[in-house]
Amino acid sequence: MAPKRLCHFNENLQKEFPFIKKQKHNDDFNVQCTTCQGTFSVSHGGRSDINDHLKSQKHKLASRASLQSGKVSNFFSKLIPDKNDFALAAREATFAYHTVIHNQSFRSMTCTSDLIRQLLNDKKFTCAKTKTREIIVNVISPYIVDNIVKELRSAKFISVLVDGSNHKSIKLVPILVRYFLPDVGIKNKILEFSNLPGETSDLITKKIIDVLTKFGLKEKIVALSADNTNTNFGGVARKGKNNVHTKLQTELNKKILGLGCCAHILHNAIQCASDSLPIDVEAITVKLFGYFHIYTVRVEKLKEFCEFADVQYRDILAHTKTRWLSLLPAIDRIILMFSGLKSYFLSQDSSPKILVDFFKNDKALLYMKFIQSMLRLFNNYIQKIEGEHISAFELIDILSSLINNLENRKNEHFINSEIENIIKVLEEEGCSIKKEFDTGSQIFFDLCIKYIQKWTMSNQTLLTELDWLNLTKKHTVTWQNAKNTLNSLSEFVVVNEDDYFDEFMSFLNIFQEKFDEWTKNSISLEQKWLQIFKLFKEKDVGISNLAAVVEFAFCLPGSNASIERVFSLMTSTWTDVRNQMDVATVESCLITKTYGLSCMEFHDEIIKNQSFLKNVHSTQKYTMTAEDKV
Repeated sequence: MAPKRLCHFNENLQKEFPFIKKQKHNDDFNVQCTTCQGTFSVSHGGRSDINDHLKSQKHKLASRASLQSGKVSNFFSKLIPDKNDFALAAREATFAYHTVIHNQSFRSMTCTSDLIRQLLNDKKFTCAKTKTREIIVNVISPYIVDNIVKELRSAKFISVLVDGSNHKSIKLVPILVRYFLPDVGIKNKILEFSNLPGETSDLITKKIIDVLTKFGLKEKIVALSADNTNTNFGGVARKGKNNVHTKLQTELNKKILGLGCCAHILHNAIQCASDSLPIDVEAITVKLFGYFHIYTVRVEKLKEFCEFADVQYRDILAHTKTRWLSLLPAIDRIILMFSGLKSYFLSQDSSPKILVDFFKNDKALLYMKFIQSMLRLFNNYIQKIEGEHISAFELIDILSSLINNLENRKNEHFINSEIENIIKVLEEEGCSIKKEFDTGSQIFFDLCIKYIQKWTMSNQTLLTELDWLNLTKKHTVTWQNAKNTLNSLSEFVVVNEDDYFDEFMSFLNIFQEKFDEWTKNSISLEQKWLQIFKLFKEKDVGISNLAAVVEFAFCLPGSNASIERVFSLMTSTWTDVRNQMDVATVESCLITKTYGLSCMEFHDEIIKNQSFLKNVHSTQKYTMTAEDKV
C-alpha cells in the first residue's frame, strides 16, 4: 500500500484562515495560530487539522479574550491618516471649537464624547477634556494666529490697542491689533494675552515692542490706542517722557499717534459735571443697592410699600464705579419706584441718614430726572463711539454733534416736559427752585463741554483732515480736501501724487453716482468703501495710492471698546467655577472666540485643510506635563 500523501498549508488555506501562519517560511506543514499562539501540524488532515484546533479549549479562550479587548494598535494614531481619519479630526476640532464658542467647559466634552459615541454611533469620536484643551491651545489657536499673520502681511498700517485688568492677583494685558484691508474691511484681532508683574510704562512698552517684533509689525504701527491715563499718555497735555506713548516712539524711532479712548472721555465728562449738582446721585444709588442687596426682610417690606403706592416692585440695580454710565439703568429703576422708596424710608425709625435726607429733599426727584436725561443723551453717543468698526476720524462728527447738542440746551435753557412739570409743582408748593435749577444746569452743560474739548484736542487737526472720508457730505469730497489729507499724512503715507489724483477723480465719479443710493439705504461707511474697492477691482483699475490713505484712516480706532470686549469675554470664560485654567489656556480661548466664524463655517473651512487636520490627528498636540486644566 502506497504511503498517504502529506497535506500542505497552501494559499487557499491562508486566505480562509488569515490568523494561521507558517512557522517557517519554507515549512508547509507546521503552522502557528496568532490568536492563541498555539502550534500544530496540518500534514495529516489539512483543513480538518485547522478545524480541530479551532475546537480546542485553548483557542476558544483566546478567541473570547481577543473579542473583549482591543488591539494595542487601536490606542495609537496611524502615521499616515486616511480620509476617514481626516473626517474624524474635523468633527473633533469642530466640537472643540463649539465648546469654546459657546462657553462650555472642557470637562463637559467628556460627557459629550460619550453621548456622540453611544447615541450617534460615532465609535471613534474620543474628544474628551484633555484632548479638547490640547486641540484649542496647540492647534486651533495657532491656526487662527497664523491666519491673522497672513492678513497682516497685506496690511500697510496697523494700530495697537492695549489695556490692563486684574483677575484676582494676576495683572493681564491683552495686545490687540487693528487693520483695514480693501477686500475684507476692518479687523480687530488679539495678538497676545499675557500677564505682567505690574502695569508700569516700562513693562507695557517692552511688551508691545516684543509683540511687534514677534509678528514683524514694527514698521507698520502708526497709532497706539489706550486709556487716557498718565501711564499711557502723560495726561491731558501729552507731555513728559515717562509714558508708554513717548517711550514707544523713542524705542521705534518713529512718530506714532496717541489715541485715547473717547468713550472714557464722555464717561468722565458727565461724571465730572455731575459733581456740581447739589445731590450726589451716585452715592445715593450705591447706598440704596447696598441697603437692600442681601436683606430679604427689607425687600419684603419695600414690596409692601410699593404695592401701597401702586408701583411695581423691581430689584434695585448695582452701579459699576469704573463705568459711570452704568448709573442709567440703576437710576431708571429708582425713579420707577420713587414713591414706594420714599414712603419706605420716611416711615422707618432707623434708616441711613443720607437716604432719609435724600427722600425728604423736595428736589430729589428733579435732579434724578435731570441726570437720567443727561445719561440717556451721553449713552446714545457712547454707543456710537463704542461700535466695533468706528474709526477715529468718524469721532469728529460724533463729538461735534454732542457738543452742539449741549450748547443748544444751554443757550435755549432747555428742560424736558417732565422736569418742567416737577419744577412747576415745586413752585406752586412754595419751593423757589426754577432759578437755582437753571443756574445749576448751565454750569453742568459748561463743565461737560469744556471737559470734552479739553481731552479731545490731540490729533484733532489730523483727524479733521480725514473728515471727507466719511462720505456723508458731497461738498466735502473734493480734490482740495484729498490733497490736504495727503499733506497731513506725509509722515505716515507715501504715495505718487499724480496717480493719487487720477485715482481720486475716478473714485469721485463712483461716489457721486452712489451717493443717493447709499443715503437712501443707510449703508455703513465701511461698506461704502468696500463697494468702491470692489468696483475698482472688477474694472481692473489700480487704486493703490488712494487705498493707502483709506487704510491708514480706517486702522485708527475710535475707542478702546475692542479691548473691553476682550475683558468681558475673559470674565465669562475664566469664572470661579473654571478657576484652574492658566493664562495660556485663557488666551487660546479668547483668540478662538474672536475668530468670527460660526461652528458650521469653521467646519467648512477646515474640512479640506489637510495640514490642519493632520495636527488634530497627531499625538504631538499633547504637550502638557502638569495636571490637565479645565
